[in-house]
Amino acid sequence: MQKDTDLIKQKLDIVDFLRSYINLIPAGKNFRALCPFHQEKTPSFIVSPERQTWHCFGSCAEGGDVIKFVMKYENIEFPEALRYLAEKASITLQSTNLREEREYNILYDIHAEAKQFFIDQLEKHGDIITYLKNRGLNDETIREFEIGFSSGGEALVLNLLNLKFDVADMVKSGLAYKNKSGLYRDRFDGRIMFPIANAIGKTVAFTGRILKDSETEPKYVNSPESPVFNKSKILYGFHKSKNEIAHEKTAVVVEGQMDFLMAWQSGVKNTVAVSGTGLTNFHLEKLRRLADTIVLSFDNDSAGIKALERSLDAANEFDFHTKVLNLKPHKDPADAAKADPAFLGNAVKNALPAFTFLFDLYFNIAEKQGDMAIKKRVLRHLLSRVRHVRSGVERNQWVKELSQHSGETESVLIEELENLPAERENTLGNAPGNESVGQNSVATKTTGDRTDAIARRVLALAFTHPSFWDTIREYKERFPESYHAIIENPESGQNAVFELYASYIVGKGDEAELKQELMELLKQLNIEVLRKRQGELRRDIHKAQENGSDEEMAKAMTAFQSLANELDNVVSNTTHAKKEKTGA
Repeated sequence: MQKDTDLIKQKLDIVDFLRSYINLIPAGKNFRALCPFHQEKTPSFIVSPERQTWHCFGSCAEGGDVIKFVMKYENIEFPEALRYLAEKASITLQSTNLREEREYNILYDIHAEAKQFFIDQLEKHGDIITYLKNRGLNDETIREFEIGFSSGGEALVLNLLNLKFDVADMVKSGLAYKNKSGLYRDRFDGRIMFPIANAIGKTVAFTGRILKDSETEPKYVNSPESPVFNKSKILYGFHKSKNEIAHEKTAVVVEGQMDFLMAWQSGVKNTVAVSGTGLTNFHLEKLRRLADTIVLSFDNDSAGIKALERSLDAANEFDFHTKVLNLKPHKDPADAAKADPAFLGNAVKNALPAFTFLFDLYFNIAEKQGDMAIKKRVLRHLLSRVRHVRSGVERNQWVKELSQHSGETESVLIEELENLPAERENTLGNAPGNESVGQNSVATKTTGDRTDAIARRVLALAFTHPSFWDTIREYKERFPESYHAIIENPESGQNAVFELYASYIVGKGDEAELKQELMELLKQLNIEVLRKRQGELRRDIHKAQENGSDEEMAKAMTAFQSLANELDNVVSNTTHAKKEKTGA
């Protein structure tokens, strides 16, 4: 593997390659740019042609080589990044895992051949083409997005067999299955086929739409997940729209393929669609690298409102400014674009901030009811949404607007916000930090950072299984100093409150599973400590640069590089362990 990575880095100059992604500006012997992995106004992303590396000295503190850049930017795993770069460098990978390489390549090839087969089938069915055109799609869009048709039965299976593919690989791809009679059949039967591509444009799955709505069959069927397809990580159309999203700094998110295609066709090209799942953190992380605003489109019914609120909470975790499309009188983006190609573009321009939309909606209901209990429930519900907003400036703005809608003063709303019940912590213990376990205990005092959250969760696990203490003591120096006394003497009476807290957030669990979680958390704690030290060294570098001290700067840079190597080893080992655990 090392030979392949070295060969790729020899063939691909990092500066030339990164220029296809970002705008690089000369900075002495290096280059700088706005970091593509976080929002910033002053360039902190530095590329070294001499070392063939990049590093962000801004808030994200990411860094690495050309392979690491592609993995982060395209949101793909190491093997796929290696294959992608090998193609760009026009080299043949020599030392990859041959079995894994064969599996990936065959799945890509099967999907490529299936896509062409479906396209050929569509050309033989003029009635299907007429149906697509009646839905509003034109010939150019049908061709560009390679829409096809699956007649079903065993047509695709036979075609792939003729192309010398193994039927076991067809099943693994999700395009075929074995029925009760032991025969291999096409998964998609009598459906219009929409290819789903990954971030670099390779077809990895399909969505099939039934021609006539049926009470017994689902309207849409997606490929099952496979080694090349994870629906929680892939957004339909992203490979086409990512440049436009980056240009507009705004992503329009719709619910289906037809919504995406009609939006694209009407000129709204900064659009993506979810495929059989809601918005996930993987989706939002990918979009946040390119945009700071997200425009959501959901049905205007109770299910749609709930989906909107879930997406709003998730988007707030990534500090998006979230807006909502108003499509009235149309049902969805596809219908709106079909009725008036200009309508959707105007709707995006006039999209309301999500909180304004929700305030209008809920207070319209509350005013009709005219009941104080309902008003209180509405206020608390909306404040619970506002609480998720990461930006203090934006959070204050929504409290002010909520005050205008409700007629309550801002101070009353802030008091109500502070008194909302605490939310249960997630796996790493990232609670708001206001649990009423005890006023003066370490268990309830948090710094609000990730290191503290991980430390509290680790100690909570230890109080449920005392056998964990020996392992934890080996990592004592990685913990914030405030926890050292607990680690040294967990049986001290002053830790009784922490034991209660541990019972609250962990409860009972299988010791083996909790031990796995413990080891993962300790690795994450190690990573956080190393990253904090990197931050300190980064400040030392800046200070030495300002003082013009070459000696101090060289010293700090050497320490920084050593720490970066240590961090890379820890992260690599963690990633490898996760893959072994999941069987990836």
